[in-house]
Amino acid sequence: MTKNLTRRDWLVGTGAVTSGLVLGNNVSAQSISDFSAFGEAVTPENPIRMTNNENPYGINPKAMKVIIEAYKRAHTYNFTTGRQLIKIIAEMEGISEDHIAVGAGSGEYLVATGALCGITGGDIVAPHPTFGSILRSARNFGANVISVPVAEDMSIDMEAMRKAITNKTTCIYFSNPNNPIPSIIEKNVLEEFCLEFSKKAMIVIDEAYYEYVRDDNYSTMAHLVKNNKNIVVLRTASKIHAFANVRVGFAFAHPDTLKKLLMFRSGTTTHPSLMGAIESYQDAGYQKFVVDKNYESLNILYKMFDELKMPYVNAHANFVYANAGRDANEVRAKLRNSGILIGRKYDPFPNWIRISTAKPEETEYMVKVYKKEFS
Repeated sequence: MTKNLTRRDWLVGTGAVTSGLVLGNNVSAQSISDFSAFGEAVTPENPIRMTNNENPYGINPKAMKVIIEAYKRAHTYNFTTGRQLIKIIAEMEGISEDHIAVGAGSGEYLVATGALCGITGGDIVAPHPTFGSILRSARNFGANVISVPVAEDMSIDMEAMRKAITNKTTCIYFSNPNNPIPSIIEKNVLEEFCLEFSKKAMIVIDEAYYEYVRDDNYSTMAHLVKNNKNIVVLRTASKIHAFANVRVGFAFAHPDTLKKLLMFRSGTTTHPSLMGAIESYQDAGYQKFVVDKNYESLNILYKMFDELKMPYVNAHANFVYANAGRDANEVRAKLRNSGILIGRKYDPFPNWIRISTAKPEETEYMVKVYKKEFS
């Protein structure tokens, strides 16, 4: 049965094992080989993880070395490392340091912005479906959530978003790229929207998958915070930098707005995590390697979708969204039994599945299993 195969069985059987990888100058082939664990059995207890939009290659080995070294001083307090990281990010973004706050992932700033908007009452307007953290926070603090269905092509319907805004609107949220639908908003359309509606409400733009986008029609909105107190842009190291359980993230906002957000901070960053981020953010070679591999895996999935005539959304992140033609929970359960874990079902599209990218060779394995089960 499929669940008894191993990654090594699959790779050797298809001739997919290669002698080396071509990487950027900042990442050695030897360091990447440390990520491979093809001898592990693929089972429901040890699945290929294609569910939480994680970086399957893990933390940059150079950053991991720095993190481990930093733990030798974990018994001491350090109040300057965060400022070092902010200085690096400020130079990369062309934004002054007083417009950036670092935190334990972007999640705490999603909660903080939700709280800040929620305590004033009113409405928070957001596409549907989208990432729900800020919406839960806003609702918990007293806001009313206005969910705006995505357009027929599953892009964020900007015209419908405009129509949903009233004098009760206190916050407008975008995940760009969106999640679970990996679409993007055209940069000029989004900037014009932000400049217009930030006069009426706070606009929060979650750019968790910013680094994965390869489309000239996309741009960060971080530059808008320089002269606008009502725009907040959030980033995370959890995705491309693989800091999902290490916790580093950023809020870009006007200094006056940052002061308000910091009142709601719930977590703390550690010296080892910050030191690792300093190393990882400056290593462009590793980031390029991860993105290149991501698009290899996306193309493998696109090929399967085309062969099986499954409608899908072109991805601008490290996951895809496709119509399986059957209940998503059924697909998820069968794949889990074969040692492959994919995302949960999202309303209002019960037959659509979100699949995070794994390593290309693992993605090929997933395709073989999927075709066996459903074609």
